[in-house]
Amino acid sequence: AFTASDITFASKPYFRGPFCTQDVREGLVVAFLKHINTVCDEFCEGSGDKSSIPPTLLLILSRLCLDFEGSTISYLVTLTEEQFMVEERSRVTPISDLTSHSKDTAQKLLNHYVKVQGLSISQMLRKSVETRDWLNTIEPRNVRAVMKRVIEDISAIDTQVGQLYEEGTRKERSSDSSRRTHPQSYSVSTAQRKGQWNIAPSITDNSLMSNIQKLFSEKIEIFSAVDFSKVSVLTGIIKISLKTFLECVRLRTFGRYGLQQIQVDTHYLQLYLWRFVTDENLVQVLLEEIVCSTVHRCLDPSMMEPSVIDLICERG
Repeated sequence: AFTASDITFASKPYFRGPFCTQDVREGLVVAFLKHINTVCDEFCEGSGDKSSIPPTLLLILSRLCLDFEGSTISYLVTLTEEQFMVEERSRVTPISDLTSHSKDTAQKLLNHYVKVQGLSISQMLRKSVETRDWLNTIEPRNVRAVMKRVIEDISAIDTQVGQLYEEGTRKERSSDSSRRTHPQSYSVSTAQRKGQWNIAPSITDNSLMSNIQKLFSEKIEIFSAVDFSKVSVLTGIIKISLKTFLECVRLRTFGRYGLQQIQVDTHYLQLYLWRFVTDENLVQVLLEEIVCSTVHRCLDPSMMEPSVIDLICERG
């Protein structure tokens, strides 16, 4: 109504100048868009009352900010300029600055979502490792319940993220038959290394192999930024979870059956986790590292036969 042609004050210099440009465009529309980004940024700080923000809200806000960057901001600001006949453009906030800030905020929110969800699953895995007596555990007959819960939670996250983000691209996957044998390869190779250790090679050889192995595993960035796609988000969450599992294993001491239970659990994870990530080799490397670290921490490293592991996991 303020901009109708029959309103006399709409043609006055103050209305056409400072009011339309500074008050409406900058003071109302631009300020509100900046306010949205500021509030969203605070959600990522994880302090005060906002530390308990639901992960789902982080995900929805990240999609909102990404949509703002893609079209909403440009539409709102352009509409304002047309309706209020904004002609002075030299002292106003460029649309490009607003869209850039909105995309940065979307990235922060998505990174924070990955971190929150990753740490939630990590907490489950940490408790499952720290509260068990791995030296005196019985011979494994089942996959531990926590592993099934991990897969259930990741499946639920996958569904949730898939409602807001595109699938994303994956690296070329191996055939299904090779995927089923891949997880067993670390069992065989680790058993071979265990056999070599029984022959007692020099300590230098063992530490050299361990350091080389560590160099490869350290190439995996755990808390790296994710892309705006489902597989990238899930990959980030799974990396955090498996890295926590690995660090917890390195702080425990295992008996023979403790090691075999870790073999069963990691094999079960391998059977399901590959489908959620950008590169299944990444899951493979982290799971191999978990088993190798368990062997290092085991007082009686005797491996379970791959065929038995298969049977337990299929039953589980």
